Amino acid sequence: MEAAVLEAAVFDAVSSVCDPEYPDVTIAELGILESVSMADNGSVVRIELVPTMLGCPALDVIRRDVAAAAQSACVGAKARIEVVFVADPVWTPDRIAPSAVAFMAREYSVAVRSALTDATCPICGNAALEHRSDFGPTPCRSVEWCPNCRNPIEVVGRVDIAVSA
Repeated sequence: MEAAVLEAAVFDAVSSVCDPEYPDVTIAELGILESVSMADNGSVVRIELVPTMLGCPALDVIRRDVAAAAQSACVGAKARIEVVFVADPVWTPDRIAPSAVAFMAREYSVAVRSALTDATCPICGNAALEHRSDFGPTPCRSVEWCPNCRNPIEVVGRVDIAVSA
């Protein structure tokens, strides 16, 4: 199989891998999939992923699922699959596709805070959430409180906490 065709087939296959925490949202939509490239004269398919956070307990599951998807796209090709997590660029919530932000709010009641937008309550739309905890059910989510609808809200993306001296 031609290298460019194989690379495109692997990219398509890997793009459809869903995140273990959000089973209806792909790693491409979450901004985890950084690149697919051919290395060593086409004998290696290198897949680079950007972890949402170092030490995420789902990294092994994501690596396994990505490798399996890539392998399925490489049937008949003599290419080794290499899945690596990279530290550069750093993942931020800005990498999440707007469609995934809307889906996560609608289906999981999870808000996303990014450099461009503040978190709003996915239940009632209130923008005045109150910070409750830096850590939610997973290390990459915090907990906020909506005083309007009186619901706890999980938020992807951390609040910048000012440190005073």
